[in-house]
Amino acid sequence: MSSSGRKIILKSSDGEVFEVDEAVVLQSQTMMEADNEITLPKVPGEILAKVIDYCKKHVEAPKTNCFTATDELKSWDRDFVNVPKITLFGLVVAAELLKIEGLRDLACGKVADNLKSKTPAQIREYLRTA
Repeated sequence: MSSSGRKIILKSSDGEVFEVDEAVVLQSQTMMEADNEITLPKVPGEILAKVIDYCKKHVEAPKTNCFTATDELKSWDRDFVNVPKITLFGLVVAAELLKIEGLRDLACGKVADNLKSKTPAQIREYLRTA
């Protein structure tokens, strides 16, 4: 990964602190014009760690038209959202708050896939998070 050398501190809603490369932060439209430290009051540490993993992977991914690299990233993405429902919903919310379009589309797509072929009652049960 080509790093600018500048590090940004991200603080989650539950006080976890992450030091990340500026290139990773730039994956978020919300954090693009950030200072050296950003507090994210609505994103818990467990979810922020996953968001950072997603952004790092997409920064590090080769920018090429090579089918193998593209297929590997798509496979990684599919595995990335193969998480418990509560984590998936957390990713949707975080991606929306942080304006990370690729992550939002990926997580929402997984929710949609999980709802395919379900009855209205099954959908209500799935969407019940409490």
